[in-house]
Amino acid sequence: MRVIETKLATEIPGPQHLPMWLRVLKKVVPLANPDFENHYQHVCKWWVEVDDSGAPQRELGFDVQNIPIVAGPIGRNFGFWTDSNMKFVPDEHAGISRQEFESMWANFEARRQQEGEAGRHQAG
Repeated sequence: MRVIETKLATEIPGPQHLPMWLRVLKKVVPLANPDFENHYQHVCKWWVEVDDSGAPQRELGFDVQNIPIVAGPIGRNFGFWTDSNMKFVPDEHAGISRQEFESMWANFEARRQQEGEAGRHQAG
């Protein structure tokens, strides 16, 4: 497997730009990425782990400060690229080292866990 960087799908409009019928539909139909839907509009680049056929396996989306703000699949979130039929051609994208990807993935998971624990402590 390889990890690539892409800027595809980094200009997603915020929910305020969606038609009213679509906003209503999103309230009724379960979201594929309930924890991240409102963050996609802030993604400036993606790191995507792809298999030999170019199919996405895992992903991290970064904001302008180069902080990962979305990931998938993780928890109840299917992912943006990993829930699509997109096939990447890895040689058409910059490569990211496996070590760098795994480090960022682990940091993202740890941050999510800390935020979840903080939320449980505040609620309890």
